[in-house]
Amino acid sequence: MEYAIIILLALAVLLLIISFYGKDRLKMVQEEIDQLSLSMIQETYLLKKKIKVLEEELLTNDINYEMGPPQTSAMSLSNSSILSLYDKGFSYEEIGRKTNVPVEEVRLILEQAKKMGLI
Repeated sequence: MEYAIIILLALAVLLLIISFYGKDRLKMVQEEIDQLSLSMIQETYLLKKKIKVLEEELLTNDINYEMGPPQTSAMSLSNSSILSLYDKGFSYEEIGRKTNVPVEEVRLILEQAKKMGLI
């Protein structure tokens, strides 16, 4: 009888020690939630940044409308695609080829965007 109690006590101590060194599933779930939360915050930040750029572009389009003839939607689309390609690191020549816009016009659009602080 004494041996059984000693064996059970030793087994209990051994299991207690093992539980301290075992993987904590709750901690793993918490880390996954933290990672998901960080990625959502990053995506939200990027979306807010893009919305801000779009709002500024809309404001500049309104100003350009008051100052001169309105841009066509194709022209506005090519300007945004030029800015997008420039942000991706393409050269002026590559942007001109991809958008079918002369290189000099690409430079003018990008210079104007730099002056307005869009890039």
